[in-house]
Amino acid sequence: MNLTDIIPLEKWEAFEKELYDRSGMNACVYDNQGNRITSFAAWANEVCPTIKSYPEGIAAVCAVANQYFTKETAKTKQPVVDECDAGFVKFAVPIFYKQEFLGTVGGCGHILPDGEVETFFIEKAIGKDDLELEKKIGTVKNISENDIKKLVDFVQKYLNNILK
Repeated sequence: MNLTDIIPLEKWEAFEKELYDRSGMNACVYDNQGNRITSFAAWANEVCPTIKSYPEGIAAVCAVANQYFTKETAKTKQPVVDECDAGFVKFAVPIFYKQEFLGTVGGCGHILPDGEVETFFIEKAIGKDDLELEKKIGTVKNISENDIKKLVDFVQKYLNNILK
């Protein structure tokens, strides 16, 4: 079974847009392999598109985080909240249908109040050290753990409604 067997791709994309509008985070629906299922992109900050503009950045930051979150949510059957190696907070809510793991819905791109963007790691990952990352860090927003919990609850309610 695939995610599009539950609702059409357009509805998943509409949900990503709604999640972005609520949170300002990079909102994504991933399949059970950790791959995005839509082409929707609205950035939470100016650092994330810099990372994603380099294949090395995608491989070192985003792909690693997606693999971890996919594995953890499939194993625990619970939402996971953690930071990626670049320092951004990320959350993922698992999607199960009749005990079958189909993927996740989540967001990333903000930092917790005590967090920080790991510019040294980002620059090493993409092999560049002059990308004006310090200026771009000013576009990164803080989000509280309580606000993350509210987003997780929102996603879980949405999923519960469509999976009934």
